[in-house]
Amino acid sequence: MIRLLKRKKIIEFYDSIEEMPHRNYMKFNKEMMRQNEVGNDETDVLKRIERAMSFINAGSSDKAFKELSNARMSYTYANAELHPRGLALASMVKTIDGQPQNDLTSDGLREVLVVLQDEGITKKEVETISEQIKKKWSENLKYFFRINLKGKI
Repeated sequence: MIRLLKRKKIIEFYDSIEEMPHRNYMKFNKEMMRQNEVGNDETDVLKRIERAMSFINAGSSDKAFKELSNARMSYTYANAELHPRGLALASMVKTIDGQPQNDLTSDGLREVLVVLQDEGITKKEVETISEQIKKKWSENLKYFFRINLKGKI
């Protein structure tokens, strides 16, 4: 469990696959994928448009369509000032001052993010905690694979 004391609130984060609900795990992965694959700023939008133009020139309209769809999603995130990594982190919040955080809808995650921001969580803390969670998951998954494959190969 990762505990963070910010101003007046104690925020607890899930950091282990064994202790978190599967929905939280899936939501975290989905938002991290969006961060890594889609992006959320002007640079990401322009990069996607340039790639789409290259695909159009190469006659790959399916790939161009996908890039334009990603550019649109990135633009939407940038316009709404949403950061997928922040939403991913919000999905890992277990409690705020002992109150369970169970709403994994986009609105629910935004509300958690607002609380985190109001309490002064920094961009660096968002990135650091997200990376700590990913690192611990990687360690857990390696262990699970070794245990489950032992004697089967």
